[in-house]
Amino acid sequence: MKNKRRKLSAFFCIFFIFLNSLSFAQEVTGTKIALPQRRVTEYFSDIDKDILLLVEKGSPESLKNAVTYLKRNRDAMKENEKILHYIAVSIMQMCWKSQGFSEVTFEQGIRNSYTEAILSSKNGIYDGFSSPQIFLDYVLPAMVLAVSDTRNDYYEQAEINLKKALELNKDSVFANYLLGLLYVRLGEYKLANDYFSIAYILCSDCFEVSFAYAESFIHLSQPEKSFEFAQKLLSLYPQNKNLLKLCAEASFAANDMQNAEIYVSRVLQIEPENSYFLLFRARILVKNGEYIRAASLLDAYARKDSLSRDYLILRYSVQKNWNKNISAATATIENAIKLYPDDMEIVLAAASLACETGVKIDDKDSEQLADIILQNESDNLEALQIKISAMVSGKKWTQAYKASSEFIKRQDVSRAALFTHIKICLSSGRKSEAYEMASKLYSESPSDEEVLQSYIDVLVSTGRTGEASKLINQLIQSSSSKMKSFLYYERSFLASGESAVLADLRSSLTANPRNKDSLFRLYQIYFNKKEYRKAQYYLKQVVALSPNDESLRVLNQNLDNLLKN
Repeated sequence: MKNKRRKLSAFFCIFFIFLNSLSFAQEVTGTKIALPQRRVTEYFSDIDKDILLLVEKGSPESLKNAVTYLKRNRDAMKENEKILHYIAVSIMQMCWKSQGFSEVTFEQGIRNSYTEAILSSKNGIYDGFSSPQIFLDYVLPAMVLAVSDTRNDYYEQAEINLKKALELNKDSVFANYLLGLLYVRLGEYKLANDYFSIAYILCSDCFEVSFAYAESFIHLSQPEKSFEFAQKLLSLYPQNKNLLKLCAEASFAANDMQNAEIYVSRVLQIEPENSYFLLFRARILVKNGEYIRAASLLDAYARKDSLSRDYLILRYSVQKNWNKNISAATATIENAIKLYPDDMEIVLAAASLACETGVKIDDKDSEQLADIILQNESDNLEALQIKISAMVSGKKWTQAYKASSEFIKRQDVSRAALFTHIKICLSSGRKSEAYEMASKLYSESPSDEEVLQSYIDVLVSTGRTGEASKLINQLIQSSSSKMKSFLYYERSFLASGESAVLADLRSSLTANPRNKDSLFRLYQIYFNKKEYRKAQYYLKQVVALSPNDESLRVLNQNLDNLLKN
């Protein structure tokens, strides 16, 4: 026995000398010498691997099976079995709430990294493992994504850990689902859709997964797909308000107002006082141009809340488009900007109104408001168009040409933007470019009225009078009133003699009394002839059509002064 002890003592002495020599060698040479890593016994290592895989898969069915297996002999459950049972139940209750799963757990009196991570998640806190090693270590803290959205300081770490978890088990339903939720929070909607798609393929009968997958198509501007999946799900859950809402939102986004109205009505049948859906119905009515009914709903909603974001946007729309009350619309959108200064939809509405009317909103003109949007969303097409329109209004032709030239290079550019660019080219002396672009549009769409107007305007402006006169005379008899008014106006520039010019302009106003171009040209003719009363008669009509145009108000004031003298 003594000999054995001596041998053991000698062995440990030699072992420690060996370790010290390694440490010394590392210090002297600066070279890290690899030592065998310490083997860590994994907490769940003695549990049946198939049960552990059921929990890792994390679908409602696999979790229920795991719970059943784990409690087969509940009186003899070991500590780690109790904890794994608690984990399975927690995933069910936190991620798959639609299951209404109720189960007694046995973790009471046990505190470890797993119970703490789950408790923290339930309280809205991401509590990651200090040294994660297995799948559950990486994924459990991220269950906070399914129960709380109040914090975002953990997203980067959660992304790293969820990806690591999926490297260990790519077929986990709840890990793919949680990573999809994370990417929704991060605004990475394509990635979110990708992970929801995987979860859906793995478990298409899970409500939360199917709903998240259907909803993800809304963010990808594919509302028809969203509606298709939501409708299928609705056949299984016909009274689910979130599904009815998704069906309404998807059909609204797809411009299917009939279905949007149907689904909103279904919710209101269940909850007549639901303020969100009252406002949603108003959105549909505004979209359909049914302003009287929309105004009535907005009045009812305002008795509960007159400061909500959506209410203010809809009220503004009614005031602007139906009441034609620009002062009231300006006051409403100005109030909305003060309450929601970071809401780009509100800022865009304000920029649009300022561009159309020339008024300042929150002491900013349309160009300044458009710049606020572009600082946050540099590719916002509407804001870019408003900025270009503001430059045109301000006759900043060099800047307008530069901005417009870049804008029309886009694939998704509207035809209206092309017409604006042609106008800019004409006004900035680039007549060849204007003619080339107008000719191309005309060759592609020779019967489109807007294209015809742009093409004829270019023909007249570039001195192609013969071609312009021939085309005008060819169209003038069979055109609509509005088009006929335009054609007479353009023909007035080709007419010889004052009487022919005046005759064409009067014919233009007979076809359309609100043609501002014809009215303004008549003002110019009579002003140049110093017939100021007649000039004022036409200018006042132009001012009435554009009451917020500061340049017109100045002209009118100057004319008043001339008449007084």
